[in-house]
Amino acid sequence: MRACWVLIVANCLALSACGGGPNDAAAKACAAEAATRMAGKTFEIDTKAFAASAKAESPDTYLLKAPVTFDKGLSTEYKQVCQCRARVDKSGASVLFMQFDWENADQVKQTSQ
Repeated sequence: MRACWVLIVANCLALSACGGGPNDAAAKACAAEAATRMAGKTFEIDTKAFAASAKAESPDTYLLKAPVTFDKGLSTEYKQVCQCRARVDKSGASVLFMQFDWENADQVKQTSQ
């Protein structure tokens, strides 16, 4: 009987070590979706930053934000923020919404007169 409990505890510890929780699952789904949308471009997303930013909007839906670095190490390098809403349930994580917040700080704003 004791061996049975030891086996159950060992399996639980092994599963918890590879899981990471809903924040990590949502972050991985968001990073994968961004990679799909940015195919052919040189970019880098910090999945840990996505996971750290996760805010629960409902019991199974999370809003995540993280910077995306384009052309890292090049003279054309720039960063933008990616917002992602993901649902995490027993079947896994899926992206519901993704938005890149393009900043125009370097452009001159024109006003109508």
